[in-house]
Amino acid sequence: MKYLKIIFLFTFLCSFFVAFAQEENRTETKQLPAKVEVEIFRDRLIVDVFHSFWFHVPTHVSHKFNPGFNVAVLWDFKTKKESPISFGLGVGCTYHTQFSNAQLRYDGKDEITKYYINPSVDTAKLNRMTYINCNIPLEFRYRHKNGFKFSVGVRVGLVAEISQRYKGYNVDGVGPDENYKTFFNTERQKINFDAYMRMGWKFVAVYYSYQVNRLFNENKGPAVNPMSVGISLSLF
Repeated sequence: MKYLKIIFLFTFLCSFFVAFAQEENRTETKQLPAKVEVEIFRDRLIVDVFHSFWFHVPTHVSHKFNPGFNVAVLWDFKTKKESPISFGLGVGCTYHTQFSNAQLRYDGKDEITKYYINPSVDTAKLNRMTYINCNIPLEFRYRHKNGFKFSVGVRVGLVAEISQRYKGYNVDGVGPDENYKTFFNTERQKINFDAYMRMGWKFVAVYYSYQVNRLFNENKGPAVNPMSVGISLSLF
């Protein structure tokens, strides 16, 4: 129920920003002279699709393809009407995954979350760690009139979920198949902070981000954090 409220609030904010941005665009179109080209792609709604590289993962843990995405709705604040420089501020949500030959599991004896390798994981139907955060992006933007654009920014947000989803053979080697999802709520950090950049032309760009802080509190879990590389699409 808590996540449904978060999704509802995020959807409402997205709808508000999109409607407000479209209204501003119509107003600007009426006021501009007929010979002046209207800017359509001002990076108000951005979708990033990427692969995450996980740093500081134990050497015995092997990685697979780790897809993820980021969605952000931003307001574009121009320094001057004809200036190529502007600033973006808004709301966003980031979704990371990690597919590997290991599982995140809580060790009650040592009171710490660890990676566990089990032969059953290699033949599992699904073994995925999920990391979700809701954030506020702030970015500096440069946009040339020929379509070239470049932006750098930071995101600060709240961690919504770190979980492990498993479906397959019993990891202990006995008993029926397992199908479960484990949430890590007490050991994880509550805030995320990452830096990112985009460079491209008009509505498409390459995307890079690096999360500065780790997923888990010190001495409470593996000291892992993601770096992501992908493509970025600006819908308007």
